[in-house]
Amino acid sequence: MRWWRGDADDSTCRTGRLADAGHCGDADSGSGCHTGPGGSGDTDCSRCAQGYPAHGAVRDVLRARDAGSHEAAARGGGKENGVQTAIDFVNWPDLQPKISAAVQAGAGPDIVQFWPGWAYLYRDALVEVNDLAEKVAKAEGDYFDWAKKTVKVEDTWLSIPIGTSTSAQVYRISFFQEAGWDDPVNKPPNTWEEIFKIGVELKKRGTPLGQAFGHSTGDPPSFAYPFMWAYGAMEVEEDGKTVAFNKPQFVDGMKLLLSYWKQAFDETGLSWDDATNNRAFLAGQIAWTFNGSSIYIAAQKDAPDIAADIMHHIFPQGPAGRFYNLGSQSAGILKYSKNIEGAKAFLEWWRSPEQFRRWLEIQKGYQLAPTPFYIEDPYYTQDPKLKPYAEVGKYGRNIGFAGPTNQKAAEAFARYVVVDTFARAIQSGNADEAIQWGASELERIYGG
Repeated sequence: MRWWRGDADDSTCRTGRLADAGHCGDADSGSGCHTGPGGSGDTDCSRCAQGYPAHGAVRDVLRARDAGSHEAAARGGGKENGVQTAIDFVNWPDLQPKISAAVQAGAGPDIVQFWPGWAYLYRDALVEVNDLAEKVAKAEGDYFDWAKKTVKVEDTWLSIPIGTSTSAQVYRISFFQEAGWDDPVNKPPNTWEEIFKIGVELKKRGTPLGQAFGHSTGDPPSFAYPFMWAYGAMEVEEDGKTVAFNKPQFVDGMKLLLSYWKQAFDETGLSWDDATNNRAFLAGQIAWTFNGSSIYIAAQKDAPDIAADIMHHIFPQGPAGRFYNLGSQSAGILKYSKNIEGAKAFLEWWRSPEQFRRWLEIQKGYQLAPTPFYIEDPYYTQDPKLKPYAEVGKYGRNIGFAGPTNQKAAEAFARYVVVDTFARAIQSGNADEAIQWGASELERIYGG
């Protein structure tokens, strides 16, 4: 049995087969981490420490232990269920096209990992797993609403929710103090405009705000969707058809962002992927970014002085409120599998509280579980600096809000319509035209 999992949700990790019946890649085996668009061989792959199975040349304990956890899962689940199990780790941007190719060919892995909404895209190719999903819900107190909305396909479970990586404001305490923010630990920036304003002072001292607006599935939408909602816009109304993107309040919010872009941000962010801000932050080139706990965890190991100077805070609020783009990743079984029962047995074993808790623990709070069952566990609560990552569930909205996360919402996300609206506005300086373009693209998708 083979399982495809995404490996670090950015374009930095170029991996091959990483775990095969108990063998995991390392620096000497040739399965390494090659950062940069073409694989430069740079081993500073802090994004790989995010709790996803990682590999090779990156010598990071979290990374190694996480890879080991999946190696152990493959061995343990396979042994317990009499199934030989292998896990292939695929670079996040490559995962969807590889799944599509496997479905078209009718051959490939038995189990695949999905991003939110992807089960809609492959609904005809997936095995129904209502019994497994409901068993987890019964044992763990049901799923969060954002998990159900982004995994369940209408009334059917076609994959098992496994939660999501989360983001928070990540910033350097001393840099903020030097820029004139009095108490960044206890009274951090709480609104979008407050962040932009302190960003001006931070950039004057050479450490601007850092935000990616490239085609990556993590950081760019983590900014774009919450900002859109905070300024009163959404992809569609509750009917799932009426586009509600071109709103005056959103246009005003975008104009506010544009007025601060050159003054407060690192302007190369238009070309950043999900790893660039990690490297820039750890190198002291930026003072603030949105990110998972991976920056902090990497600093704890390699730069404890920086870790001591890092603080986290929940996302800022805007005129319409405070929101997070949350949706659950999931694991599904493909119909062409010749071992469907073995795949089900493996997922049932891995999603048991004992095994799943081990996986969450290794990630030190980076992965938010899809149910409230684990939320008081020590890996979410013992380090005060990580507590904001456990708070985000109550602010979650799904892609496609206020409608459902369905095939159209997944298509809009995969085509980066919302993200590209921001990029176009920044490039042109024209908020009105960019948002009009985004609205027309959404009309084509949702009205088609």
